Amino acid sequence: MKKIVTLIFCVMLILAMAGCGQSPKAADKDTSTQQAIIDKANKAPEKQEFTPVTEVQEGRKNVYVVLKVLKGDYWSQVVRGLKDGGLAANCNVYVGGPYKETNWQAQAEMLKSLVGKKADAVILATSDSVQLIPTVEELRKAKLPVVLVDTGLNTKQYNAAYMTNNFAAGSKAAEEMLQLLRSNGLKEADKATVVMKVSSLKSQNMVERIEGANAYWQAQAPAAWKLESKPMVDYGDKALSLELSQKAMQEVSDLKGFISCNNSSTLNAAEAISASKRKDVALVGFDYAKETAALIANPEFKAVSIVQNQYAMGVESVKKAVELAGGAKAEQLNVDTGIKVVNSANYKQYEAELAGTAK
Repeated sequence: MKKIVTLIFCVMLILAMAGCGQSPKAADKDTSTQQAIIDKANKAPEKQEFTPVTEVQEGRKNVYVVLKVLKGDYWSQVVRGLKDGGLAANCNVYVGGPYKETNWQAQAEMLKSLVGKKADAVILATSDSVQLIPTVEELRKAKLPVVLVDTGLNTKQYNAAYMTNNFAAGSKAAEEMLQLLRSNGLKEADKATVVMKVSSLKSQNMVERIEGANAYWQAQAPAAWKLESKPMVDYGDKALSLELSQKAMQEVSDLKGFISCNNSSTLNAAEAISASKRKDVALVGFDYAKETAALIANPEFKAVSIVQNQYAMGVESVKKAVELAGGAKAEQLNVDTGIKVVNSANYKQYEAELAGTAK
């Protein structure tokens, strides 16, 4: 019941941030969406228990991985990397995690269950960069090495991390948006608003990407072009994310673009833009789902995506976890795994690279 009440509050807060003064019909629609999210949360399983992604052999190190969510193209690439990393490091790799991106409580339970078991090292992609700090500290006290992937913690109480430099990635997203607006024929004196979308404000990744985008925008954007200071938060829910995108296109009179800071927010913005046929609305997103790919490939629209090297995150984190479990020390606390801008000129090459990685 506590989770349901919290979920209702979060949805109400999102809708309040997105706008006010709704008509009765709009309010009814919001209520319907809210109830749909609650119903889906009630029916969905909470988490996937630890499942081996490598062949399990006695006498090898056991690496346990807790991801922030177990769905989507992005995370399937992470899991491929974890599997290949396990093969390279000759260890057993077990992967588990929640089905809802904001469920840090389920992550905490899974991490705590590893103390006293046969775990030799832990890899974590945290859904909350603050709430999981005490749990990670418990693992360290139990002499379990902790390697972070994808998302950081607001502490240095971990052994190593493989992730994107998210402030730099946010800056790059803003730079790409300015280029798209200009290529769409927008003049510097024209009024324009760009809306940011995120899945959560409790993720250090999202916060740093927002900060990076805002810093670059303030330094480089024309005065008439506005980057909304309050991002739309969709909590990783597809229906809500799509509705927020549609709402922005309907209610922001001078909307000219979306900067979507994670995969789910990006693909739903891409879907909304494509369905509306709004060629004047550009998209800069993160990661690479089929909806995003379709918009980038369509010459009638302006879209790019900042893609991360999540496969390398998986491979390298497992290798490092095994080294740490063997007594080695990390030479570098945070390793930047890099980004690439995928656009209409290079998307075919990127897809070929992606297909090669997936083999």
